[in-house]
Amino acid sequence: MRTSNRGLRAACAVAAVTALLSACGGEPSPSPAPVAAATPVVTPNPHLSAPASVDAVFRWIGAHGIRITANTASGGANGEPVKVISATYTDWPLVMTQFTTADALRKIGRFDPKTRPRPGEAPYILAGMNILVEFGPSSTNDPSPTKADPARRAALEALVAALDPIVGPLTLRSVDPVAVPHATTLPSLAPSATTSAAPSPAATRKP
Repeated sequence: MRTSNRGLRAACAVAAVTALLSACGGEPSPSPAPVAAATPVVTPNPHLSAPASVDAVFRWIGAHGIRITANTASGGANGEPVKVISATYTDWPLVMTQFTTADALRKIGRFDPKTRPRPGEAPYILAGMNILVEFGPSSTNDPSPTKADPARRAALEALVAALDPIVGPLTLRSVDPVAVPHATTLPSLAPSATTSAAPSPAATRKP
């Protein structure tokens, strides 16, 4: 029987494909298995619950590169303030005070964010929740609290950055501007948007 040229060519093509598959292992390579998406890592929120503990604040900032030497710790009369930690940071005094509430901090701690530090107060005073932090020397003899030099200012900024995640938003009273993340003005002390504050008797008294 004679084989046509078309049939011969088809037979040759089949033989060629068979030979190619045999040379490559005989089976096509399997498709790669799908890669599962990575599970996102949830970072816990370190912010403390109110009322915050000054001991927890002290441990936190010490664990985050703030080198502080604690000198004394004490409590206040009648339980207010709850605890005071007197320490040293970059050879400057650092006082951390725990009050029972943020309201007690404002009233008993006499913290008014609308006023600059006065003689006898530290040059940098931070408030977050019920925690008050005072950085720098306090002297009633100086006409104005001492400003921080560049090295101590950098140390202050590091302290602010460590405090913000746990007791922020922070409110600052200072002798010169300092960048504070998530800074806020205490609502009870913010001026009203519709009414102006009445002048104090001292301001209206004639000489």
